[in-house]
Amino acid sequence: MRLINAHTLEIEYFTGTSIPKYAILSHTWLAKEATFQRWTNKWTRLTHKHRPGFHKILATCRQARRDGLDYVWVDTVCIDKSSSAELSEAINSMYTWYEKATICYVYLSDVAASGTKANDDTFDSLRKSRWFTRGWTLQELIAPEHVQFFTKDWELMGAKKALAVLISTITGIDAACLKKEKRLRDYSIAQRMTWAAKRETTRVEDLAYCLLGIFGINMPLLYGEGPKAFMRLQEEIIKVSDDHSILAFETNLSDNTLFAHHPSAFVKGGCIHPNYGRHLTLPFSMTNAGLAMTTPLIQTLSPYWVLAVFNCVEVDTENNMQRSQICLPLFGKDNQFMRARIPISLISRKIDAPYTLNSTENLGVAAGVLDLTPRSETNYYISYFGRVYSAYGREIDVAMKGFQVYPQPDHGFMITFPRGMAGYRLHTAFPRQDLRDDISFFIPTSRYVRSSDSPQKEEEMQISSGLVVFKSDSLSDDDPSKCVGIYLAFVATTSSIASDTTASTTTLKTTTSTEGTQDLGWVCKVSPTREFYNNRTNAKQVLAMANQEALLGNCPHYHRCENTIVSARTRFQTPKGEPCKDTVMVEIVFDAEELVRERDAEERDFE
Repeated sequence: MRLINAHTLEIEYFTGTSIPKYAILSHTWLAKEATFQRWTNKWTRLTHKHRPGFHKILATCRQARRDGLDYVWVDTVCIDKSSSAELSEAINSMYTWYEKATICYVYLSDVAASGTKANDDTFDSLRKSRWFTRGWTLQELIAPEHVQFFTKDWELMGAKKALAVLISTITGIDAACLKKEKRLRDYSIAQRMTWAAKRETTRVEDLAYCLLGIFGINMPLLYGEGPKAFMRLQEEIIKVSDDHSILAFETNLSDNTLFAHHPSAFVKGGCIHPNYGRHLTLPFSMTNAGLAMTTPLIQTLSPYWVLAVFNCVEVDTENNMQRSQICLPLFGKDNQFMRARIPISLISRKIDAPYTLNSTENLGVAAGVLDLTPRSETNYYISYFGRVYSAYGREIDVAMKGFQVYPQPDHGFMITFPRGMAGYRLHTAFPRQDLRDDISFFIPTSRYVRSSDSPQKEEEMQISSGLVVFKSDSLSDDDPSKCVGIYLAFVATTSSIASDTTASTTTLKTTTSTEGTQDLGWVCKVSPTREFYNNRTNAKQVLAMANQEALLGNCPHYHRCENTIVSARTRFQTPKGEPCKDTVMVEIVFDAEELVRERDAEERDFE
């Protein structure tokens, strides 16, 4: 490691335990920076001392002497960049060098001193400083424990710990991380990716190389590989981390579906945390067939797409820290899948949401609400588009075209089975045309309208509803003894005195004069009636009864009847409106009694 002697300005070389205490400089590069070759020439140092690139090094040495330090490290002159081997070693060691520095001086060349005509609000300039937009300065901010910020005139602005809250708002980095109160490894891969999402580097490859220390990675530098460097970084991270959040990126924002092409694809990453539950994440790795994964899979009505349940959660900091489990829609067959872009590339499946309950019997655990997260795990591969498509292209084309519905409905239900179908099969639906079993969506078009009885306010409640019916595999189609009906509905209210009287049931938003914009309600219930399933007239009667209950405000998002549970806790918007603009995820379980026994056993084992 080369260091500048703060007194003689000569560069000296140290190794191992002989490295003395030193200060380190963090800065943004300008047009004419000093180099190792120029600095080692004493005459050049003297004649160029007023140039910005040389002057800030001299100022760094002066500040180090004031702080009682004899040595400083500056990247522009302490690395001989003409040697590719030395450059590679330096970049792989840089996080450690910053971390071990006694103090780091951050020189902000675009921030004027307080009280000058150039800028009366120094901290406003701090927010706009170019230093916070550069890739390399991310590790230079996080790694050192003691950091001081200086203006362009070397006026001290403050220390990192004192400015932690302000810096956190600028960078999105948790203040506890800046203060060294939490370790880097306490933050998920996705969270750390978001810290770099808006940063830039001059070389494309450096966007990956500047993150080596953030993820504790060492790898060779291959300038010229372009965006592949960031892909290679993610492959290296997978070798040392079992954090599923590395895959929690938006494929719609990435040129690649297996790995993200840029940190900006991790738009939700700041809220995604490792799931410190009772279940360890099983190892996963990169193979020549793609990522070999082992996670629970949630089935749908379609044989060509499933949801992979990951061991990481999105935490809603603005809503009582409620958690949502990250699920990835996957297209494919025979446990060979690729990431999906439709209907959505990431689903945050709510697991802590407040439920509206309606249960006919005691559920046994969890205050009456069962955790439907599947425990059984499946071995499968997530591969590149080309590999999966070459094998199942025709079938996948048919499946994906099913999402193209015209005209696009505003809302619908996505039907899923966290524990599989447990010996049941789809029997029918009312209305049948509303069920798209090829894509596992139920998009109700049947309308039921009721006007308000109040003379002071003309209010209208509108319901879009239907029934999906399942039947035991062991019975013939004409035997209704083991049929299960699932009632699904959207409920909206419109008022004639609203500021916007054009609201309708085909949108998930309605407007009233007193409460402003409101979410449309939705309902899910298990129907206890059996005899109607082959009788359309009786089905209409059951629908009418269920609609009346919904109009009375009985709108559960979770319901159990006998051995069946239906839950509709998760709502999301599809980026392309395929097959509908807004979707509610419906989870159906046909073996509730077995689920209760399993969850009770888990509670006993945990105690």
